[in-house]
Amino acid sequence: MVHYHFRDRDKLIDAVVEERLVPLLHYVWNPVQPGDPPEELLSGLVTRLLDQVARAPWLPSTWMREILNDDGLLRGRMLQRLPIAKVRIVGEALAQGMSGGRVNPDIDPLLTVFSAVGLVMLHAATLRIWADVFERPALDTEALRRHITGILLKGISPLPTLNHEPASSGQA
Repeated sequence: MVHYHFRDRDKLIDAVVEERLVPLLHYVWNPVQPGDPPEELLSGLVTRLLDQVARAPWLPSTWMREILNDDGLLRGRMLQRLPIAKVRIVGEALAQGMSGGRVNPDIDPLLTVFSAVGLVMLHAATLRIWADVFERPALDTEALRRHITGILLKGISPLPTLNHEPASSGQA
């Protein structure tokens, strides 16, 4: 039946891309608009990606195995469909934020976009492994969203404090 419907492997792969992956790409990237602040663009991207992972739990492992892998069957087809213009919008917003002093000047704006996608896919693909290794419950979607956006937007630097005096040790 599969051969009758798709005729060959390439048509089957095309159907997977067009019917399953392209709609996910549209959902994630269509809301990206020029002029939006970089923080909103990145957090929106992470949130929408995690929404898609929740709806399609197969997505992260498929992404890792079939798109990121040099030999992945979906790689070429997906690279042709990447919304490059939308990626550039996020990169340009980050670059403008850098020039305005709101965004860390040490980052690469376009690489940061791929870092966001990579963090979502890697963390989602390995949630159960790390939960088992550390003997703790797997993070839920909201905790994962907070973690990833926290890394992207604030890094591991401590939050600035208003009081610059050293903390008291409680000893007189």
